[in-house]
Amino acid sequence: MLRIFAISLFFLLGLIEVTAQQLPQFQQYRNFGFVVNPAMSGVEGDEVVGLMYRYQWTKMPKAPMTAFATFDTHRFREDYNMALSGYFVHDRVGPSMTNGIGINYAYSIEMESWGGESHFISFGVQANFAQFRLNGNELIVNDIEDPLVIGDKSSSFLPDLGAGIFYYNSFMGFGFSAPQLLGLTSQFKADGDTSPIGREQHLYGQLYGKIPLGHYEENFLMPSIWAKYSFHSPLHLDFNLRALLNEWFIVGVGFATSKMVTGELGVYLNEQYRFGYSYSTQFTAWNSFLGDSHEIHFSFILDSDNWGYY
Repeated sequence: MLRIFAISLFFLLGLIEVTAQQLPQFQQYRNFGFVVNPAMSGVEGDEVVGLMYRYQWTKMPKAPMTAFATFDTHRFREDYNMALSGYFVHDRVGPSMTNGIGINYAYSIEMESWGGESHFISFGVQANFAQFRLNGNELIVNDIEDPLVIGDKSSSFLPDLGAGIFYYNSFMGFGFSAPQLLGLTSQFKADGDTSPIGREQHLYGQLYGKIPLGHYEENFLMPSIWAKYSFHSPLHLDFNLRALLNEWFIVGVGFATSKMVTGELGVYLNEQYRFGYSYSTQFTAWNSFLGDSHEIHFSFILDSDNWGYY
């Protein structure tokens, strides 16, 4: 009972974090920048397919879980200055579940070089469609007779749009994006009644760096910041610092304003396979009730010369 009470109190007092959880949260966002900002489609210059899985707050019953399957291509960038990317996402938080698909389009403009360094500005748009499901039987409510309380499984389908802008060169990049621009409301119907759940509009900011260490471009420091804001919550910041060693091994640390600390390990194999794992824990009084978070990802880089158009 004490654990149930503490978790309930956490959500009552921490509506800021619940609001932020309307969109899936993940730690290794630098590997999937186009999910955060559609203008980052094709920025890495590779044809990539990827998988990501995150299990958050492991001590909670029905803890939040997120899974992504992604693709990113720059194939049209050289000839048409365009890039495409997309993803399928499955996100579960307690009694609610979301299945969605998103398609990104980006158009980039090469700007005048500074000291021989090419730099670009990219504009991106995103179209996504999601199914929101709610198991009303798992809700804990004060008044079970409330006509707006759903008592069985219900689902709602919503389209949405997103947009972003991103400036980058070989050693840095920064941008802004706005997912869920429409901010539509999910209408869940059960027993002849309708329960609306509004979708919050979000604003994101991204900043990336790549600093070479030494004279040989095999070791780099890669700092990054992800800023997240919605209109009913304060600004949330994720700070991360990675080190790429000998062009194949990654070690990193991170800190968030939610008092979450993260460690990360990754490897690049044969210039075609990428694996990564991150572990997060919170230095708050709630950590003993919530637990830690784990995240893994795998990416496969397609060789367009040998594989042709996939």
